[in-house]
Amino acid sequence: MAPISAIVYYDGDYTGDDCGENFESPNFVLLKFIARTTFEALISKIIRLVPSSNTKTLNTLYYRFQTSMVPVSYATMTIQSQEDVEAMVDTHRGNGADMCELYADFQLRSSSRSSYQDFPPSLSTPSFQQFEHGSSSTQPPRQSSANFRDMQIGQSSANLSMGRHSCAAAFDLNIQPYDNRHGFSGHTTFESDPTLTLGHEGYSSPEEPIQELGPDGSEIGLFTTPLDANADVDSDSTTDEDNAEQDQPRTSTWEQHHASTSRGHQPYEPPSHMYNVDMVAFDVPEFPEMPNLGFNASYVGLDDSELWIGMQFETIDQAKSAIKLYNIRKSVHSKVTRSTSEKYVCECTQRKEQGCNWKVRVSKKKRKQNIWELSVYNGPHTCCAVGHRQDHPNLDSTIISQTVQPIVQASPKVTVSTLMAHVKSVYQYEPEYKKTWRAKDKALKKLHGDWDASYNELPGWINIMQKYNPGTIAVLETKPYYKNDRVVADVRQFHRLFWTFPQCIHAFKNCKPIIQIDGTFLFGRYRHVLLLAVIQDGNRKTIPVAFALVPREDTDSCKFFLQNLRKHFFRHNTVCLISDRGSGFLSAIESLGSRFCSPKVEHRYCLRHIAANYHGRYKKDYERKLILRMGYELVPNKFEEMLHELNERNSDGYNYIAGIPKEKWTNAYDGGFRYGHMTTNLAEAINSSLKGIRNLPISAIVKATYFRLGKLFATLGKESFTLKDVGHIFHPRIQNEIQAIVVKSNGLYVLPMSRSDTIFRVSEIPRPLQGYDPTSYRVNLGDKWCDCGYFQALKSPCQHAIAACSNSRRDYKNLVDPVYFLHSVCKVYEMEFPAIGSETEWHGNQTWPTILPDPQIRRNKSGRPTSTRIHNAMDMPQRERTGQPKLCGHCRRAGHIITNCPSRRQH
Repeated sequence: MAPISAIVYYDGDYTGDDCGENFESPNFVLLKFIARTTFEALISKIIRLVPSSNTKTLNTLYYRFQTSMVPVSYATMTIQSQEDVEAMVDTHRGNGADMCELYADFQLRSSSRSSYQDFPPSLSTPSFQQFEHGSSSTQPPRQSSANFRDMQIGQSSANLSMGRHSCAAAFDLNIQPYDNRHGFSGHTTFESDPTLTLGHEGYSSPEEPIQELGPDGSEIGLFTTPLDANADVDSDSTTDEDNAEQDQPRTSTWEQHHASTSRGHQPYEPPSHMYNVDMVAFDVPEFPEMPNLGFNASYVGLDDSELWIGMQFETIDQAKSAIKLYNIRKSVHSKVTRSTSEKYVCECTQRKEQGCNWKVRVSKKKRKQNIWELSVYNGPHTCCAVGHRQDHPNLDSTIISQTVQPIVQASPKVTVSTLMAHVKSVYQYEPEYKKTWRAKDKALKKLHGDWDASYNELPGWINIMQKYNPGTIAVLETKPYYKNDRVVADVRQFHRLFWTFPQCIHAFKNCKPIIQIDGTFLFGRYRHVLLLAVIQDGNRKTIPVAFALVPREDTDSCKFFLQNLRKHFFRHNTVCLISDRGSGFLSAIESLGSRFCSPKVEHRYCLRHIAANYHGRYKKDYERKLILRMGYELVPNKFEEMLHELNERNSDGYNYIAGIPKEKWTNAYDGGFRYGHMTTNLAEAINSSLKGIRNLPISAIVKATYFRLGKLFATLGKESFTLKDVGHIFHPRIQNEIQAIVVKSNGLYVLPMSRSDTIFRVSEIPRPLQGYDPTSYRVNLGDKWCDCGYFQALKSPCQHAIAACSNSRRDYKNLVDPVYFLHSVCKVYEMEFPAIGSETEWHGNQTWPTILPDPQIRRNKSGRPTSTRIHNAMDMPQRERTGQPKLCGHCRRAGHIITNCPSRRQH
């Protein structure tokens, strides 16, 4: 694994601007660390590199990383623990930046000889608090290699004593081992406790004798017996022997020192020149003309892509990536001359043309736990780049997939063009579209699994959902798998799947009794269709409740979906089912017969599809808009007038519309089952929101529905319960709409027409100056009915009904449908989705036959599927919604079209 290069700024400004956080400082140092470095090793290395003269204290360490490219913005995080270091390494690898940017915030101490009481009285956690470059004790500091495990938490700050030549952190003050009484180990996880302090009451650690570095690197105490050197905190990796010794009890530096002082040795007071150590000189190479390999053969240069002999990799893929990145950074090319299970050899492509002898060989070392090691390296390149290319041969789809994987994970629907721009900003090469598309496909495969293997993962994921979320409904149908016209044993072929959750079934009981159904195509490797059912709560929030993966939207597939939908959801007295007039749903409902007929089910058509079909037949835009107004009309008399107008304009169109039952597509004759929903826009909106997962494998789609619904129920439930707890009866949006209707009811003349105060005649006040003629309406509060049609269509009182309630001293809220109240909305989300554990628990022993996809629905390997729906007559143009005139396609001006454009004639 290649080490990470970092630049550390200090003694500057840490500011913020429009692009985010910014480090401004002329002072910086460069360092190198590996990905497995510890938090203490990183801090110690920074302390040694930054010039301090023993007068500064390190308070905070910041890490800055790029969050977006357009516009360019940055964010920062504070490095306070080992978890923060690991998060920093993962973020740096995901961004693909050349350097890791850090800022060390130092503060000057008030006195170079301050006492230990100046430090914080309690350091209860191993989080980042304060780090010192040197000592400030009355006793001369000592040179210590103590790490974080050598700290002893439990002593008071008044008894702190620092050793000599100390370059340790401020919390490395009392160096004592963790013993079994405290229950600590080498990898203990600490918890914050404000009662913990440094040291026990009434105890002070014994003074440590001065130590000198011996010729073999061990610490030799003056006037004492030699001590063995412990592992340096600056070492970024451990050997196999070190790993083996971690499980054995070891003697700490403090124990060894205590053993020496207990024998009566008195510490030596050295002169100042013996403990004023130049920390920067520690990193100066002993032989500058030789390659500096640093600790554990980790290169200490500035270029992440540099190679050296002895470089180790965990897998061959990591070795290949390192070699390719080297060539990309150096703008040179290489080719593979030998690739086996034991060796991997690359040479320069200009070996014959320009005589470049660059060569790399990586071998598998079985004696080193099968680690791949770079054994031969003839470099650097001596050739010159031949010509200028926008793309690089070694920048293949594998390297690109590693670069774009964080972006694809955050947004699976990100476009290939966006990924190409990101790769160009990282490597200064513009890859081909096809190569980037393959890289995105590889990233999706690595994140969500293979398309073919995902079919076999479905039973396991279904078992996990039913285990953690009892009541989950999943109907998986398979078919026999044939190979060479013979049935293969223990292998099944995926056919279709229906699934829903108990939270969705419970939610529908407290929502509007309407279900909108629709289908959408998937963009993956196989041509599946996702059928879904959508409902709406009283707060007008859309909820997908049932899903089905079928081969195509035909009669058999729609029948399979509707049968399972009716079995689990159609338990109300009457359910309104809204769909388009596609042949699949229509023929499926007809084949189901009485099970989908009144009074159990009221089937309605989408008005938007009817208008689009009419326009496709007759190409009359005005008549299409007339049909839309007819469908939304609430009063039957006005509907008949518009129908007569259509007959006068187009008799064939009139016959086509008259052939569709009025109650199927109009508000005037609906009977109040639709709750004002005239289209399948809810399902279309869900299709748009699911676009990001429609190009994923089917097992990932099933997982996404679970987690997205879990987040949706948590968010909407929290909002609804919060409004209910503060005293709201309706959602503020619903309340504002009702309040606007109450304002309109003022000034209406109400005439009671029954002894029970249920039937009224409500008249509007004449307004001749505004051009309004007075109109009278009949209102029946007992039947929740009004001549205007609003009351029975939306299940909420209109202005005439509210005026009648005011006259009879009734509360109009009692006439509002219960689904609009907040207590009903809270019942929708009272069942929450339980959390599911780690993904490692999902893969158990397979107890089901292997499931394979249907090869007949596999897409062609050439080309890519269309991910954007082609707009047709069903889509209302934006200019119609905004009232803008139609513009010319050539000059973009109004008043003419492209065929008679004046500017086009001039050219």
